Amino acid sequence: QACRNLMGKYSYYHTAFRNKEYVELWANREDCYYRFPFGEYRGIEAIRHCYLVEHGDRNDPGMDENLKGALMMHEMDTEVLEVAEDGQTAKGLWMIRGSYSKITTGGPTAYWEWSWLAIDFVREAGEWKIWHMILYPLFKTSFYKSWGEPGAETLKPGAINPMTGQKNPDYWVYDTDTVYPADEPEPPLPYRSYDDMPHKIGPKE
Repeated sequence: QACRNLMGKYSYYHTAFRNKEYVELWANREDCYYRFPFGEYRGIEAIRHCYLVEHGDRNDPGMDENLKGALMMHEMDTEVLEVAEDGQTAKGLWMIRGSYSKITTGGPTAYWEWSWLAIDFVREAGEWKIWHMILYPLFKTSFYKSWGEPGAETLKPGAINPMTGQKNPDYWVYDTDTVYPADEPEPPLPYRSYDDMPHKIGPKE
């Protein structure tokens, strides 16, 4: 239940742009890992930089203007959650329905973005924390456009992301000539300990 509550807080803080509180949900470890279409971050300091510098917190100077008209909601369901027999780690998988709006030079706009979210949790000083997180995009499209149409807004794997300058990670996304993979991401299975965990989601060296 503590892991479920962490994910509820993740969704709450994300929508409220309370990123200073969001990063406190993460373990204070150098082997933390976060990957999503905007980049790949290794270690808690890199993750803090992602959220506190690249994105910013609602209480930062000037953010009250930057956030006008912006809304980001992550509704999570279809949970599969397994806690290790040794009680030190856990593994979860959720589907995310993302609803976004922002103000652009052309006026207000809105998007749908659906994804999978795979997470490893770890106990740190007796508390459950987020350890590894990977967001697997399914599709992203304008609210005013069918997500089945070619040329949807999804950030393509391998492309240079204009927000970060990083090369987008290799991941599957919907297109009119793609077939959904049978094993990405893999639902968690019962396991004894992290060393015995099948389908680890941390960084691949």
